[in-house]
Amino acid sequence: MDHPLVSVIIPTIERPYYLKRAIESVLKQSYDNLEIIVVIDGMSSKTVELIDSYKNKSGISLQWIETGKKVGGSEARNIGAQKAQGDFIALLDDDDEWLGDKIVAQLNLIKEYTLIEKDSFVCFTSIYVYESSDQKKYKQLPIVSYLDSRKERIADYLFEANGLKRIGLIQTSTILTPRHLLLQYPFTKGLPKHQDWDWLLKVDQLPDLQVLQVNQPMVIYHSDVPKEKRIGLANHWRFSEEWLSEHRDSFGKNAYETFLLDILIPGIITDESLSGTERTIEIKRILYKLSLRAYSRPFTWKMLSYSIIRKNDYFFKKIQHSSLLMSVKNWLF
Repeated sequence: MDHPLVSVIIPTIERPYYLKRAIESVLKQSYDNLEIIVVIDGMSSKTVELIDSYKNKSGISLQWIETGKKVGGSEARNIGAQKAQGDFIALLDDDDEWLGDKIVAQLNLIKEYTLIEKDSFVCFTSIYVYESSDQKKYKQLPIVSYLDSRKERIADYLFEANGLKRIGLIQTSTILTPRHLLLQYPFTKGLPKHQDWDWLLKVDQLPDLQVLQVNQPMVIYHSDVPKEKRIGLANHWRFSEEWLSEHRDSFGKNAYETFLLDILIPGIITDESLSGTERTIEIKRILYKLSLRAYSRPFTWKMLSYSIIRKNDYFFKKIQHSSLLMSVKNWLF
């Protein structure tokens, strides 16, 4: 395993501007034994033209696949994994960017743990994020490393809160894993959200799975993508609740309650299909799921307050004089 082939899978859908940045970040890797497989969800002549413009400009194999009909990001990654020739697969969303030593850092860590392509492991890196496209200072996530968290379950690492923040993060574009793991445990088709979380919880059921983290940020999660074009930011809180229910056994109590507060309640508050009364009913229903101990956690009060009274959010601007605001203020104070 001195110089293994790594297959880079990039699902995309009619976003050549962002895809260009993603591809170039792969071509700039300090590791050269790579192949790039771009899976176009549907058909796009502009995307094909962009990809073809990079062919023969480097020693890295670059190919594309059009799915014809739209299949979603999960199935696009599965199609890419089936096409891949590498011992390892690295995932990259088309709107994210790798730093130059990303693959080298991960392969060095895998070698340090004496793992090979037949083993079962997930290797991820920390990331840089920023709130606005003109912001020059990046924030590093996660705030607690996987090793330092001492969590035995991935869901608890991803969702448990310590103080005012969730401790963990494993972002899709940071993941490198053996190809056999993606072939044996593919992404679940048709999920409108939580595609990466769903896959991580699936492979976490393996008794021999190892989780490795490169603590140094090696991926930039860009904020210049309109929110409506980021699948992960779409408001599907009802789906999220169903997904959480299906995976309840994978969550400890703290992680479960943090998910309710961090994912479901903000989703309810910004759901334009609900009336003020309906929002009140739904929020109360979610709050009834919390244990008494949850109300002693700073994260609980942070999320309730943040969702309701932050200056620029939908709730404050649209329904600041409604009975719902008064009801929730009574719950808080």
